[in-house]
Amino acid sequence: MSDLRTLHDAFAELERRADAAAVSTAPVARPRRTGRLVPVAATVVAVAGLVAGAVWLVPGDPGTHAADPQATSSTAPPTTATRSPVPASPDDLIARFRAVLGSTATFEATTKITVPGASPSNNPQPETVTVLTPQPGDPDSSALIGGTLTSAGVTGSFSLTIHPGGAEPTEWCRLSRTQDCDVSTLPDGSRLATGTARPDAGAVSYLACLERPDGTTVLLHVGNQEDPMGAVVNSPGGEIYAPQPPLTLDQMKAIVTSDEW
Repeated sequence: MSDLRTLHDAFAELERRADAAAVSTAPVARPRRTGRLVPVAATVVAVAGLVAGAVWLVPGDPGTHAADPQATSSTAPPTTATRSPVPASPDDLIARFRAVLGSTATFEATTKITVPGASPSNNPQPETVTVLTPQPGDPDSSALIGGTLTSAGVTGSFSLTIHPGGAEPTEWCRLSRTQDCDVSTLPDGSRLATGTARPDAGAVSYLACLERPDGTTVLLHVGNQEDPMGAVVNSPGGEIYAPQPPLTLDQMKAIVTSDEW
């Protein structure tokens, strides 16, 4: 239950982005969902459900999304594959995240989901439930991971996604209920947003969101609760792990702007 709830708001925004792209219009903000996620038995794969006339996001086999370089003969000249700015699968995102973190922190990804890109068939109508299944090789799919993260002996939670464009960083501040949101433009033209959410006494959640010049967005939440985006204490996701999140905002800035992605 808590693993599914962790990325609830991120799923809602990705769905909004997909709907807007499907009809070739600018994104239109949807009302915040107040419905609870439905618990689903995860015996083989984790399934994230968005309720209240929403969408079921059904993760596919991560292995089907990774594009392995084609084998070449021994006489062919060596080639270097260009890595996509958007991870092909949750496992790809996990590997990149480990490389970026280095010795800064360790983590365990307990939630791994692939969200399909926009298509006419993935444009749900009001009061309906649509099953969205990522297709192999979908260039617009997005990997989402979440779990626990430990740094300097402090354990908290995190959620991370990299997707090919969508809402501006300021919109993520609003969706994440962050206060004192700071948005800046970096020398390369990227836009960086950071902020802090305090949904309840003792609950702290940090946001770092980078929109690169090509539109690729790196979104990272780290919190001191079970839900990295913050929750009311004693509610689902509200268990507090530590007085503060395991990473500082400066560390999160360095992570989302890293060249190691």
